[in-house]
Amino acid sequence: MSRELHSLLRQAARVLVLSHQQPDGDALGSTLGLLHLLEGQGKRVWAYSQGPLPEEYLFLPGRERISADLPAAAEIDLAVLLDCHQPQRIGRAAGEFLAGLAAPSVVIDHHQGAVDFGRAAWVDPGYAATSEMLAILAGELGWAMTAQAATCLFVGLQTDTGSFRYANTTPRCLRVAADLVQAGAPVWPISQEVYATRPQRLRLMGRIMEGLSLEQGGRLAVGQVTQADLAAARAEAPDLEQAVETLRLIPGVDTAMLLRETPEGGVKVSLRSRGEVDVSQVAIALGGGGHKNAAGVTLAGTLPAVRAQVGRLLAQRMGA
Repeated sequence: MSRELHSLLRQAARVLVLSHQQPDGDALGSTLGLLHLLEGQGKRVWAYSQGPLPEEYLFLPGRERISADLPAAAEIDLAVLLDCHQPQRIGRAAGEFLAGLAAPSVVIDHHQGAVDFGRAAWVDPGYAATSEMLAILAGELGWAMTAQAATCLFVGLQTDTGSFRYANTTPRCLRVAADLVQAGAPVWPISQEVYATRPQRLRLMGRIMEGLSLEQGGRLAVGQVTQADLAAARAEAPDLEQAVETLRLIPGVDTAMLLRETPEGGVKVSLRSRGEVDVSQVAIALGGGGHKNAAGVTLAGTLPAVRAQVGRLLAQRMGA
């Protein structure tokens, strides 16, 4: 972590915090966690995300502060981009806003990929979650960890490690989680909210499983969701957040791909793996990003065309 990042965060009095579109638990947890930490230092903070916000995270303290409206550029001393290091992932309006912003921007992220944005950047795939990085940053800066900040950061760390079940669960992130619980993150109430059963998700998962395809000798699970599937299940895109994880848990499967039609006519591809298959290299080759075992990309084209395109790359990675 650079001294310049520390300096910029200390000096800024008015901070804009942003994260990627269709935010997940770490994007929202890190955004709101940093909001609470900065406000604890007497700073004025705006939190931006181009939603929608998944239902399971609406309990997060401060979630009403997240807006899809941007403040006036002249009001901002510093912009902090969290949980992604590609400005295009935050949406066109916010990306153009950052490109024209006179104030400096910094990046804090744990995803793989080349970093060419920001006055200062702390990007390290060795961390399980951006929320983990912020908890460590707060300690280095001597910022008080409030119960509100701890709750938000714990959610980010919990969800990006699959409740501390994924391979990215390290002794360090478990120690950070313990510190967050010590600071006031209530584990049981958080888990009740995040992992509650929601009927529309079960209906949607049923449609995915009906069309499930097991390929590469059963090692690759492929599911897809059309806009018609979403309508029939009375579900929305955020209801798919854990769906690809379910596919990865099928016995014998070491790689999973879930494709979803977008309202704009493209296809969002979510990739997961376990073991040695590096799905991030597939996503990065197509303009996306992620980690070795969790990555994604959104592509133009029809479901069959995108499925074939990504499937070929996955087959190469799987040694088919």
